[in-house]
Amino acid sequence: SSGINAEYGGAIQTQRTPAGPEFTFEVEPKLCEPCNGLPACPSSHTMKLGTLAGVNRNLAVYSDTQDVINIEGVVKTKFDVMQRSDPKSSLSYMKLKRFEAEKKMDPGRKIVITNKSHNNFKPSNVSREQMYTTKAEREEKLRNKRTRLDADAVESMILRAFKKHQYISQKHLVAITGQPEAYLKGFLHKMCVYNQKTPHKNTWELKPEYRYYESDNAGPSEET
Repeated sequence: SSGINAEYGGAIQTQRTPAGPEFTFEVEPKLCEPCNGLPACPSSHTMKLGTLAGVNRNLAVYSDTQDVINIEGVVKTKFDVMQRSDPKSSLSYMKLKRFEAEKKMDPGRKIVITNKSHNNFKPSNVSREQMYTTKAEREEKLRNKRTRLDADAVESMILRAFKKHQYISQKHLVAITGQPEAYLKGFLHKMCVYNQKTPHKNTWELKPEYRYYESDNAGPSEET
């Protein structure tokens, strides 16, 4: 005898034997056809009837009606669905399991060799600075770029500056000499004294041993 259940897309067939009833589940052919890269699925399965005796678990059937859960019954027997041993079903089952195993081992990315060139990124000779700054900013930076001169030249510029002014701020000394501020400070600590009190606060003044003025000048002006 057989019973077809359209909801699950197959038929359960029963056959009486001296050893007891045998059950098979036949899936509808259209559900076993290959699709989406999957191979054909086995269409015939053996259903083995067994009991839950000796199993350390209790299975029950529940129903939920109007937010009330009721126990409808207890499961005492079970069906184990197994692959049939005939060659046709076994071959379909093995193909399906092989496909699943290969799918799990697929790295996701593959190297494909083609005869055409596919350059998603085109090389450019434009530097990072040119990409993120304007032309005016680059020209201003180039103008403000300071090159270190030798020690004698820097000392001469400092002395010439203090011939005109007795007290000079560090900002003006950087502008006069055109030297990097960190480099210039080394000479200032060597040749000058930093004033931290009024009236000439935050300015530099030559040390006494470096002070000399031309005879035709009465002296340098106070501050710049």
